[in-house]
Amino acid sequence: MPDMISLKSPDLEKVERRIAELAARRDEFVMRNLRSLGRRVSYIMRQTISENRHTGGLEESITSDVSGLTLTVGPTAKSGGWDRGLILELGTGPHTPPFEPIRRWAEFRGLPAGAVWMTIRQRGTKAHPFLERALSRGDTQVAIEHTATRIGLDLIGYTFQDLGAKFLPEAE
Repeated sequence: MPDMISLKSPDLEKVERRIAELAARRDEFVMRNLRSLGRRVSYIMRQTISENRHTGGLEESITSDVSGLTLTVGPTAKSGGWDRGLILELGTGPHTPPFEPIRRWAEFRGLPAGAVWMTIRQRGTKAHPFLERALSRGDTQVAIEHTATRIGLDLIGYTFQDLGAKFLPEAE
């Protein structure tokens, strides 16, 4: 079995040409894989938020967006101009909310609406941080690692795709 690889000049020229083209196509490979990661992380975030479900509207509002080489994932739901994801994540200070949405939520949870409304007026709402929980889950970490691997494999595969088995040792 040979212990050296022999490359002919045309092979090296193809690789050199592919490497030069790769810079122009890099973003394409990265963005495609980020879109896939965004779908996966959106799914995981929906699962994480479901523990605090009331109507499901917050879960349904979770989207992912790739802009350039940046992936953004999160809920977009608003309620009276307030960001519902931010309210769930951080909680609120004392404030006077409209009674009707509080009544519906309290009824859903089997709690007395008046007492819940008064507690929000006096103490605010408790935070239910979901972002850190969603991002620190093992399946999220695996998805991120697999995405990085896929990006690397796409870049390498693009560079060497035309050479096929020429890099494999010859059978004796």
